[in-house]
Amino acid sequence: MKAKGTKLITNEDADVGIGTLIIFIAMVLVAAVAAAVLIQTSGVLQQKAQSTGKEAVSEVSSNLKVVTVVGTTVGVANPTLIDTLEVGVQLSAGGSNIDFEQVKVKYIDENESVTLNEVTTAATASAFKYSEDRSISGTADEVLQAGDLGLITINLTLATSGLEARKGARIEILPESGTMVLKDVKAPASLGSTSAGKIQLFP
Repeated sequence: MKAKGTKLITNEDADVGIGTLIIFIAMVLVAAVAAAVLIQTSGVLQQKAQSTGKEAVSEVSSNLKVVTVVGTTVGVANPTLIDTLEVGVQLSAGGSNIDFEQVKVKYIDENESVTLNEVTTAATASAFKYSEDRSISGTADEVLQAGDLGLITINLTLATSGLEARKGARIEILPESGTMVLKDVKAPASLGSTSAGKIQLFP
């Protein structure tokens, strides 16, 4: 006798249920959050890189240049020292404005070193006088702008013992931002024979 077989019906179609949908939505949300975090992080890094680049350029570039240095001899018929220095300054090409209230000037010679702050009145033992021989705005102030010609006056006999003939000195100008400006000067062998004279030390 032949056994009677049982026929099974199989279904090859996939069954997509609510569980699969939840997993899919969760994956989409995770991807969206990750993308948002990456975009935000890249934006912050870009801003920081630009800011750092601008600060680096400001630190390594000089906004200031020395155009003249003139010494003055006063008080004796045959002067043996320079008692006042007048340093003419301008902004470098593309330089930003400089507030001289924040500027420090250091004077160094063979015997002495002194750091000076800024005043708008007469130069003293601890301060240099800042003025403007030319002001583009029409009103001289303490801010050096493009086109202005500033003048730094150092009273050497008050701040130091003066610059003697044949002696050298260094002037260091430290702006609020940018590199320090250095200028070396040297007094000539003869300072003249007048009781009050101007001596060109630079250029």
